[in-house]
Amino acid sequence: MKIKQFHIKKNQMKSWTEIFKNPCPVTIETFVTGTVDINRRGTINTEHPDAGYIKDEILTVPIKNYVVHHNELGEFLLDAGLDKLYTDDPKGGINGDLADEFYQNRNDNIKFQLESRKIKPRAVYLSHLHPDHIAGIRELPKNIPYFVGKGELEQYQTEKEGDFLDGVETIYEIDFLELDEINPLGYCADLLGDGSLWAVSTPGHSMGHCSYLINGMDGSIFLTMDACFIMDNLRLKIAPSDYTWDVGMAQNSLDRILKFLEAFPEIKVICGHE
Repeated sequence: MKIKQFHIKKNQMKSWTEIFKNPCPVTIETFVTGTVDINRRGTINTEHPDAGYIKDEILTVPIKNYVVHHNELGEFLLDAGLDKLYTDDPKGGINGDLADEFYQNRNDNIKFQLESRKIKPRAVYLSHLHPDHIAGIRELPKNIPYFVGKGELEQYQTEKEGDFLDGVETIYEIDFLELDEINPLGYCADLLGDGSLWAVSTPGHSMGHCSYLINGMDGSIFLTMDACFIMDNLRLKIAPSDYTWDVGMAQNSLDRILKFLEAFPEIKVICGHE
């Protein structure tokens, strides 16, 4: 597997107001490839001074990924979801006590869903490298480019993530620090070069975690990915703590998202597991 830096041309638009005045012919489609059980007390950081009492409750939440349909440039995948091994094995063939467990109905795997819709993604943009976001790579083409935020590969744990990246020919790292900040979100990458699809640096859940913004003709959509598990993170203004690399940094990323949504209340927001 080759690891290369993704050299992104800086967009000339310097504000979200300007960007939103120039929407693009792009839409998204949501796929659910399985579910995972998480504790509500982990979706909300109970150590936050404003947390109050958080109920100890198991939530069964969807594992989601997205297809970006661009009328001119083709189709792109945001995260890979789960492959079909999870239909009969919650650990997806990964041995050991550290392997996470996920649940999947038959034909919910990413390959089946893409093929049934005749979707052939030109590239895969990964929010981060946790198993529920990358396991589906095992049944996706390996000769298309894959993209991650810089720092993700440093944290990749083969004892948990197994062989999910095996066979991938090239992974491109996005170094957000080489890009300009577009406040209040901070460092952002114009992935397709026309202002239609943006990766937003939202570290905390993982070192190189990315959220995404789709700037479409029918309105813009902000995909928090795992910077915000559920809508209660936005309502309470508190980031998750479970499965989180740096809780303080995760809160800083959420604070920037909240400022952005306050400035642009018309933006539709979709949380990572809701």
